[in-house]
Amino acid sequence: MITGFELHRSSGDMPFARWMVSALVLAGALAIAGCEGGTTSTGVPCPSTKAAIGGLEYKLGVGDKVRITVVGQPELGSEAEVDAGGKIVIALAGEVEAVDHTVADIQADITRKLKSNILVDPRVSVQVSGYRPVTVLGQVRQPGRYPFSFGLDVRGATALAGGLERRASPDRSVIFRPAQTCDAKPDTPLFPGDTIEVLRRGG
Repeated sequence: MITGFELHRSSGDMPFARWMVSALVLAGALAIAGCEGGTTSTGVPCPSTKAAIGGLEYKLGVGDKVRITVVGQPELGSEAEVDAGGKIVIALAGEVEAVDHTVADIQADITRKLKSNILVDPRVSVQVSGYRPVTVLGQVRQPGRYPFSFGLDVRGATALAGGLERRASPDRSVIFRPAQTCDAKPDTPLFPGDTIEVLRRGG
């Protein structure tokens, strides 16, 4: 069962639909993790490249947090979290579509909305202040959600989850992403929002 989410759906909301796909992927992973046999290898290795995070080209997802600054207008500065509907809400700018949009896209959209509403030449800065957590399942001592940080890999996520159970494979796990399921090694880099299942020996 997925906990910690309260769904707020708007009709025709495509970002919500994409979030639901991600939620169903996680639900499937949780259900599989609860089975005695567990998940088996996919045969598809995960990419060894690190996630492109921290810049203007980072694509936001549900649970990411952003800090908005408007130069010369400190009262308009705020921090917002991407909600289950895929949006953030900004003072005087209203709702802004965020899921699958880059930080640069969000910055430009807020600038446009503020310019049309109140300011002549707003200078807006948007920075990611917090990333959506990773979920660790399978043969670990404390399955659950854990904060994402720069450089986090499978080994680090496993440590956050209390380490390996006795029956765990020390070097084999599966990563679930909205558009990808792949086999991971201890040094496989993680992306924000990843779900990792540590396999049993021989799984």
